[in-house]
Amino acid sequence: MIPELITLFSTSLTFFSIYVILSLSLNLEYGFTGIPNFGKVFFFSLGAYVVGVFVPRVIQFVFNISEPACSAFASTQRMSIAAQFPTLSITIFVVSLLLSGLLGAFMGYVISYPSLKLRGDYLAISLLIIAELSRVFVRTEPSIVCGNNGIGGLPNPFIWMQDPVLKELTYSILSGAIAGVFYLYIHRLVNSPYGRVIKSVRDDELVSQLLGKDVKIFKAQILTASSFMSAVAGCLYAFFIGFVYPDDFIIVWTMYAWLMMLLGGVANNKGVILGSIVMVVVDRGLRRIPSFWLSLPFDVSYLRGIIFTIILLVIIMWRPRGLLPEKPLDTPARKIFENHLRSKNSLKNPSS
Repeated sequence: MIPELITLFSTSLTFFSIYVILSLSLNLEYGFTGIPNFGKVFFFSLGAYVVGVFVPRVIQFVFNISEPACSAFASTQRMSIAAQFPTLSITIFVVSLLLSGLLGAFMGYVISYPSLKLRGDYLAISLLIIAELSRVFVRTEPSIVCGNNGIGGLPNPFIWMQDPVLKELTYSILSGAIAGVFYLYIHRLVNSPYGRVIKSVRDDELVSQLLGKDVKIFKAQILTASSFMSAVAGCLYAFFIGFVYPDDFIIVWTMYAWLMMLLGGVANNKGVILGSIVMVVVDRGLRRIPSFWLSLPFDVSYLRGIIFTIILLVIIMWRPRGLLPEKPLDTPARKIFENHLRSKNSLKNPSS
């Protein structure tokens, strides 16, 4: 029973970390900068595709494997080799993370300039189309990740550990640490002078331009940074499940990111964490329903979609800014001003 609980905890923590990174990146785009990115799954999938392309080719090159990368035998060989060479497994994982992030950032930068000429709904639709076109292209092109069949045998970086529970727990802790680094980075970024600029861009682009700020450059920078994060999340997801399948990267991933952000609180990083917790509890909890206490006559995944839709409708109708609404920027000047107000009020009301 204890190993099962540890496995459940580690799996939930890994998905929570991936959800946090994905929703934080969207919060940086839409919550703080006003970019309605409905193509989030595109940048997420890039990280997974890097793993599906890079890992098999490197192992085949180093160990001179003649079998096609898409074959089941080559997949088994990759897992066996990774289990025997810990240094190789960890090195491949680290390099894959860097390549995923760099590719995501590059594509975010390339897409930003033509797409950001559009505004509002047109921008959202164009990014959504890009995401869907990329999925269809990868699905029909067998040289990338084996087309419609996908590619497996993508070893967990800790596959060399003898204890499978320890292996999963270590990977989940590492994923959580990466999510924590991104959280701290965004927290510092949005509470800096740069953060005040991107919020001004979100609130009124014309005023920002009149004050001498190049709105397109700031939006391109934000889309580049957030795409880096999304691709890293996709890389973590691919290594966790050990398989890359193009049809896995459908619009539902984008909807998950939007739901977590809207539920927790737009432009509130702590709210995003809360939204991710709710997502993990509902998602992973409903997956355990049939085996614990209820046998349903239909696939539980449909029930999951219904619950998520109801949550989204309730939030939009009654709490459009989320459970934790946006707060003023946490800056040194604001703290000085608050302390001044407190001292002034204490002088007016000495009895209090």
